[in-house]
Amino acid sequence: MSRAASVSCVLAALLSACQTDDGPSKSDPDVDTGTLDGTSMSRALPVQLVAEKKLSKLLPTKEVDHYEASGIVASGGTLYVASDNLTNIAAIDTSLNKGKLGPGEAINSQYEAITASDDGRFFAIIEPTTDGDVPAEVDALASDTAFVDRSKTDTTFDHANKGFEGVAWLRVSGSEYLLALCENNDCKDDDSTPGEGRVKLLAPVDGVWATQKTLKLPELAGFLNYSDIALRSTGDGSYAVLVVSRKSAMLWLGTLSTSTWAFTGASNFYSFPRDADGAVRYCSVEGVTFLGPQVIAAVSDKSDGSKPCTDEEESIHIFQLPQ
Repeated sequence: MSRAASVSCVLAALLSACQTDDGPSKSDPDVDTGTLDGTSMSRALPVQLVAEKKLSKLLPTKEVDHYEASGIVASGGTLYVASDNLTNIAAIDTSLNKGKLGPGEAINSQYEAITASDDGRFFAIIEPTTDGDVPAEVDALASDTAFVDRSKTDTTFDHANKGFEGVAWLRVSGSEYLLALCENNDCKDDDSTPGEGRVKLLAPVDGVWATQKTLKLPELAGFLNYSDIALRSTGDGSYAVLVVSRKSAMLWLGTLSTSTWAFTGASNFYSFPRDADGAVRYCSVEGVTFLGPQVIAAVSDKSDGSKPCTDEEESIHIFQLPQ
């Protein structure tokens, strides 16, 4: 069996599309699982790597020689990846066997995240590129990810390249919303106190994505920054919520109630796999999306250039969450 076919089978099994006789996967033998239960950052459970590949191995490299991946969303059985160094959106199959670029140009887009609607549209969120009380913006994209139009949000940020870093679309009672995740604690500066994660609930009002409410992430999720947010409907009006932090190299899993517009219930924490010496490998994870209840896909931007971070940079990854 080829490697691509093997990956497809593993993913199909994880997504309950085929049967497997494999028992539960073993966690890292070097981790004392007796002390890890996922209830806090210090007791985060490690996720299991299923597959990963450099984006340059899946996508064209003639006009762009690298991919600064910033966001990912699963839609219609395909993974769509945004990069902040081009306006083209990449479409990649879940077996990580092939990919292509949609319409756009190899120019800086400042796309920090991407999300998909239930009717085939996409939205990419854009952070300010200059200092001085500048609003974040949202690009609406067609089903083929071609640019449609650009709208401002009513949320401004003081510093360039600091703004909304994640986005997730949802529809509630016929109205559509965007959950826009601030990069820094309290939507402020890099040195803001951890435990002050903020998500803006945005709705389209007279051509502007206007804030309806500011949601506070649990203080327990005291990440150094926040890189992306993903939703998965539970079928009862609530959503499983996944938030990833690049700087903390961790994931938080919680629940969003749309009746109260608040994060409720228990928190679960997960860490990315480390190398044999315990060093962080996944140093630049910028985007995350659900593939199933226990399976997620993620993308990594360029890293700071140090080992082992460079091994995982500018890549797409699939992980399984521990049961």
